[in-house]
Amino acid sequence: MQTIAAPLPGTAAAPTKARWFRADNIRYLLLFNVIWEHMLTQTGIGTGAAPVNITAHWIVTVLVCWSRMITMPGFCFISGYFSKKGYKCYQSAVFDFLIPYLVFNSLFVLCYGTSAPNLFTPTFAYWYLMCMVFWKLMTKWLQQIKYILPISVVVALLVGAFCPDVGHFMSVSRTIGFLPFYVLGMQMSREDVRKLENLPKIPVAVATAVVLGVWGWLNVKGIFHINFFYYWASYSGDPAHPEFALFSYGLWKGLALRFLGYFVSMLQIIFLFVFVPDRSIPVMRDVGTRTMVPYLLHTYVIMFMRNVYSLLFQAVPMLNQWYVTVPVALLVAVGVMCALGTHTLNDWYGAFVKWVKGLLIKEPLNAQ
Repeated sequence: MQTIAAPLPGTAAAPTKARWFRADNIRYLLLFNVIWEHMLTQTGIGTGAAPVNITAHWIVTVLVCWSRMITMPGFCFISGYFSKKGYKCYQSAVFDFLIPYLVFNSLFVLCYGTSAPNLFTPTFAYWYLMCMVFWKLMTKWLQQIKYILPISVVVALLVGAFCPDVGHFMSVSRTIGFLPFYVLGMQMSREDVRKLENLPKIPVAVATAVVLGVWGWLNVKGIFHINFFYYWASYSGDPAHPEFALFSYGLWKGLALRFLGYFVSMLQIIFLFVFVPDRSIPVMRDVGTRTMVPYLLHTYVIMFMRNVYSLLFQAVPMLNQWYVTVPVALLVAVGVMCALGTHTLNDWYGAFVKWVKGLLIKEPLNAQ
């Protein structure tokens, strides 16, 4: 419970800023989606060992398709919304994202190895930290460019079509590809978001259901490759071909599918702001304000579970079915969120960041 001091006699009480619980709840759901999908796609579905063949069953294909079209676009949008003060973004880029990236990405490589040994080639989920470094550093500059949102969309479309050398190094491909969501969040005011929140629920629900149904069908039928929107030119680690050609898409088909992907993701973001409640829900409220530690550490849990699953499926192959692994992935995600979203771990992480800042930043001189 927060204690609020009484105002001094003769002075007006300072207004207290109400917490925006919907944002906390959305962050919780998006983080849960990250962990659930990683658990599912890294632990095996179908005939092979992990990682999963996400096209082995249409239910898994649709679930992963929907997950990928909302999770990171949603995170990028939220991150942009809370990055409006460009002058504060420089320290945030270094201490909130670059230092954690260098520590946890390097530790992950030491523990599990990687096909990309370069320090600045992200592995697993750590690409997002590298993207945030670039976006935070560019925020003040991006805010000064007129029509930056349509420009970012056009640039992202053209990169996929004409820039074969844009790949996984320093997460450049995803920095460009997900930039429109960050920019959109950065440009939206609280009043703009309130307009989203107040949209009529039934039309939003119907439109979302129809669009997601069509989108899932496109994925199941192979018209849209499930990795096309998400992996960009780094897919299969092959930078030798433009992304559209890599997926056997012609120029106009690739541009249309990419643009459609942006539309689908934006519609799902609207759905979240309309339907996620704006009230304090204890578990979602608490972990929703402490998403960094679970995001940084869940990768180690997933890789451990991947090894466990491989042994389990070798012993009992019947368990490697979607109706077993999907519920288990959901249960593991719940457990990971509860275990890694605690106050204790968050306090330890905060102490670590504070220690690093103390090492790298000089104390200001006292005024004489």
